[in-house]
Amino acid sequence: MSSDESSVDTIEPVEPAETETESAPAQPRWLLLGSAAFALAALLAAAVFGVLWWVHASGDDADLATSREEVVTAGRAAIKAYTEVDFENLDAFFAKQKDLSDQGMKEQLAKSEPTYRKALAEAKTKVTTTVQDIGVEELDDHQGKAKFLAAVTLEVKQGDKTVPKAIRIEVQMTRDPADNAWKLSGIGDVPLVAAGQ
Repeated sequence: MSSDESSVDTIEPVEPAETETESAPAQPRWLLLGSAAFALAALLAAAVFGVLWWVHASGDDADLATSREEVVTAGRAAIKAYTEVDFENLDAFFAKQKDLSDQGMKEQLAKSEPTYRKALAEAKTKVTTTVQDIGVEELDDHQGKAKFLAAVTLEVKQGDKTVPKAIRIEVQMTRDPADNAWKLSGIGDVPLVAAGQ
């Protein structure tokens, strides 16, 4: 037996190769505590503002906001009823006004209707109304009274002439106790003031 054959190959254990791993630097404790405090403060703020919103949404403010929207909706319809005219259908024009007016305005309409009916028919007047904006100035929900200003654009057609016209209207509304609906109780033009006057 040769010396080569008698030698036993020995396997030497191989050390694992060192790998370079980057370990994340340890976060300072104050940064962790600061983040937790900030998250807690955000949660508390959200809870407080949520409760405040809920209180306002379910209290008198919500009722007042609802009444304001009802006034704006009824007021928009009343303005169109009083300004949008078709001389070929004056019965509907005056009927709509009476339907959206309180008792005092109905009485005024009854007195002035014959004169206006004749003038509109003779001039062959057609008016298309666009209510641009309504700003509620006063709203007394308990008394059922409101007042607002409206910016209105009219397209007035008489014969073959069409003229655009911008006006401002002041409107008073009163809530009818019979059906709890807002009715027109007064309407009038507000003069437009030029800038610098």
